[in-house]
Amino acid sequence: MKSLSSFILVLLLLSCTLKNTAEIKTYIDEKKEDIVAKKEEVIKKISKKPTSKKNKIQKRLYVLGDPYYIEGVQYVPLENYKYSEKGLATFYGKELHNINTVNNEKNKVTELLGRHKTLPIPTIVKVTNLENGISLIIRINDRHNDNTSLIQVSRKVAQLLKFYKNKTALVKVEIQADASKQIKVVTESMSDPLFDKTIEAAPTENVFESDLEDSDNINSGDNDFEQPIELSFEEVKEEKLYIKITNFQSYEEISKILNELKVYYERTIENNDNLFDVLIGPIENENANKIVSSFISKGYKNVEIIVK
Repeated sequence: MKSLSSFILVLLLLSCTLKNTAEIKTYIDEKKEDIVAKKEEVIKKISKKPTSKKNKIQKRLYVLGDPYYIEGVQYVPLENYKYSEKGLATFYGKELHNINTVNNEKNKVTELLGRHKTLPIPTIVKVTNLENGISLIIRINDRHNDNTSLIQVSRKVAQLLKFYKNKTALVKVEIQADASKQIKVVTESMSDPLFDKTIEAAPTENVFESDLEDSDNINSGDNDFEQPIELSFEEVKEEKLYIKITNFQSYEEISKILNELKVYYERTIENNDNLFDVLIGPIENENANKIVSSFISKGYKNVEIIVK
């Protein structure tokens, strides 16, 4: 009888143990699901971990640069706070959108930007369309490699100055001295070793990285600017485009090259200390680049666009 009682007790204990084991297994399985769900949530949050605004700041550089050449024509960058020149303007489109500039920023066709061969970067300039009197303040943020045009502006600037459809325009480019000096100070301060510490000490809000992929789609609307756009108008007299080539050895050399290049515009020849200069024009805007490039390709590097 004692043995039977012991056997029954063992069976009861074993059944309880099995019951507890099943409950524990169920509990563990439930907890596993909770743990996996929480792990996925944590991973998702980590992938969107907050970054401070200071990490998003892109340091722009103040760039002047050394003399350089475009197809054998030399250009010398200078700080000239009295700069005022007339010439031909062209524009760039999506081929330069989001491309790095020489001063370490991304080019944008939807912003008020321009590219110039000799002005400091950045520089603030006023660009006036001499064909309609519309003017606009823009920022120079890059160099361009075109011998013909004085300035190359963004597509948005070309639209606002009303020469987008014509591709080119005669313009006047005037430096805004005070604004350019101020932007120089600000830009140079970004290169100061203390700049990062200053930004780090400043209170900032957390910014989360977006799930959206970067897009190169470009909105051509007029709402691409955070800053207001101020167009101004002024009376302009009709002016024409001419091309001046200097340092010919003789009249015969001038006639020969003009015939060879099939340049049949009106010409004015001046004797300048036994060397000869020739002024050709007026010339249509769309033909200027071809003529300038033709002279340069023949070794005549002293070619200049004149607007008068």
